[in-house]
Amino acid sequence: MKKVLIFGSGSIGNHMAFACRKIGMDVFITDISSKALNRMKNKIYPMRYKKWDKKIKIINYKEVFNFDTVYDLIIIGSPPETHLKLYFDCKNKLKFKKILIEKPISNFSNKLLKKFNNSMKNKMIFCGYNHSISLSFNYFKNHVLKYFKVYKTLEINWKEGWDGILGAHFWLKNEFDTYLGNIKRGGGALQEHSHGLHLMLVILKILKVDYKKLNFKSNVLFKKKRNIKYDMYSNISAVSKNSLINYESDLKTFPAQKNITIINDNYKAQWKCNYQSGKDCVNLFHKNKLKFTKIFKKTRSSEFENELKEILSVKNMRQHGKSLLNPLYAVDTIHLARKVLNGK
Repeated sequence: MKKVLIFGSGSIGNHMAFACRKIGMDVFITDISSKALNRMKNKIYPMRYKKWDKKIKIINYKEVFNFDTVYDLIIIGSPPETHLKLYFDCKNKLKFKKILIEKPISNFSNKLLKKFNNSMKNKMIFCGYNHSISLSFNYFKNHVLKYFKVYKTLEINWKEGWDGILGAHFWLKNEFDTYLGNIKRGGGALQEHSHGLHLMLVILKILKVDYKKLNFKSNVLFKKKRNIKYDMYSNISAVSKNSLINYESDLKTFPAQKNITIINDNYKAQWKCNYQSGKDCVNLFHKNKLKFTKIFKKTRSSEFENELKEILSVKNMRQHGKSLLNPLYAVDTIHLARKVLNGK
């Protein structure tokens, strides 16, 4: 049985623990907060999945680096500001085959990013942008984007208000009760909703657009509480060879809007995440007439199960380089967020 060690017993830690158990993994979990571990065992996990799984082993954080266990996978699901420090702690003190860092790879101002860049070579590191490997986006990428070698507009929206987010984090009073309401710690629209930025960079590479050469313009609206702030709304746009690229993210829209639209003279395509409960869809129009619609059923757990299966299936660095979960896109994603947020 493959062994996994999870750092963090908040929302993502619970999702990952449940998904790991569903695919038959031996789960160990730890957290710097014993209160958070107790909340996971007695409240979050039973509320989400009906009862606590007694096969999940809770490890005291003070002891976790003393074990000689070889883990098939380590998952870092702690707040973004701690991701890279934990990565280096794991790298130096634990034995493992692969490591998954939850998105974003770090908070935008993290001073360890350069060191992390230099440490990635020949390492089985992944980042948790699981929408990029979903069945629906995989179909969009492989069967729809071929119609858009030339395009006029590419629009990505990743908008979800606090009602939806805090509804899944019932133990929080408000956004300022966590890193989510602090851009310096990895919160705010651009970082919390960085799935959309990640997908934008993936698509641009497929379209052979060098996004590092684009002159992105941005508009950001902040919400502040004393000396803490986060971007409530962010817009990034650029022009490439007479084509418009536009990205919008916010923390106010309800119900959530998570979609991609691409248009040229003949075709219009849409990818819609959660367009209905438990469903994604892909639409393709030709000359303003619907050519086809594809519906993809999913569960919340299946999103994480697919992510885990993808990671576990990677056998060598060649396969790792082809996976959209490899950290290169993730690093570029946070660098783009840094360009927008620095000095704001």
